Amino acid sequence: MALFLSALSVACFVGAAVSLLRYDSKHFDLLVLSGVIFLSAAIPSFEVDMTLEDLKSIDHRLRDIETAIGKLRPA
Repeated sequence: MALFLSALSVACFVGAAVSLLRYDSKHFDLLVLSGVIFLSAAIPSFEVDMTLEDLKSIDHRLRDIETAIGKLRPA
């Protein structure tokens, strides 16, 4: 989802640049505003995805430690 929103924001910025250079700034402000909105919506998604990956990594490490401790205990 975050990659899609990022690609959409880049497309809006490219459209705004084309609008500025070729079409006498027709809809330039709307394209820039749309790009900023899509980009701001994508940034929290990246942070959540990164946090979930970090939590999965921590969980995996804790399971490894739990397994190692279980092997150290005398039976």
